[in-house]
Amino acid sequence: MRSSVFASIGVHVALITLLLVLRGPTPAIVPGPQVMQVALVSPDITTPAPAPPLVKVPPRVAPAVVPEKGEGVKLTPPKPVKPPPQPPKPAPVSEAPALPWARVGPAGLNGQIAVDSRDFEFAYYLMLVRNRVAQNWTPPAGLAGGASVQAVAYFQIARDGGVRGLRLETPSGFEYFDRSITRAVVLSDPMPPLPLGYSGTTLGVHFGFQWGSP
Repeated sequence: MRSSVFASIGVHVALITLLLVLRGPTPAIVPGPQVMQVALVSPDITTPAPAPPLVKVPPRVAPAVVPEKGEGVKLTPPKPVKPPPQPPKPAPVSEAPALPWARVGPAGLNGQIAVDSRDFEFAYYLMLVRNRVAQNWTPPAGLAGGASVQAVAYFQIARDGGVRGLRLETPSGFEYFDRSITRAVVLSDPMPPLPLGYSGTTLGVHFGFQWGSP
């Protein structure tokens, strides 16, 4: 029985050896690591958009202007613009009389005095001036017949009483009467010196003469 077992083993070994010889050597495949292809892309890099194609614009050519034949356009001169109406100028303020009308000198003569200085408060001095001029006035012969005339003479009195700047401010229209007024003022020069309490260097006097038949 042992011999039969060895015989069976020998048969199987022979069969296996025959199969190996007939099949030939089989290559051994050893599995290796898996390889993956990875493309590295930077997240900060953006692909620029393609620039639009340049379009050439042809230059604009101004149309040729051909002058029209004709007489042309007649220009009408502008109408003159009237300036806006100006408000009326206020009438000059007349000097307030320092001494009102009063009878002085010869019969029929009235005198009035106004001064340039508003703060002149020496009425006695103006009375001296009015009386002096009235005493030196003589009515001209041409005023006979009841005529009534009036005129105003202007002059300045200096600190020492000297008279200057004499002129006829408002003429009467009668030359002989106007001359008699200026003559009376000239004969009254010098006047009394200005009051010590007056601070001005001169005093402007408007002397009004009014004469009517007594």
